[in-house]
Amino acid sequence: MNILTDAGFTAAEADAVVRGLMQGVDLHQDRPGADAVNIDALSQEKREALDRFNLAVAGDA
Repeated sequence: MNILTDAGFTAAEADAVVRGLMQGVDLHQDRPGADAVNIDALSQEKREALDRFNLAVAGDA
């Protein structure tokens, strides 16, 4: 979570990203009521942080 909040995500945004990823929510869409962050609308810094976060939590394939 620190990767996300250090890049400027609020705690609520970071939580929504994590919950969205765990639930398989398409974070590329800004759907009303989805309670997810539209990653296409993020700043470059936040998108890079999200990429780092995904790499950090991804399981070894």
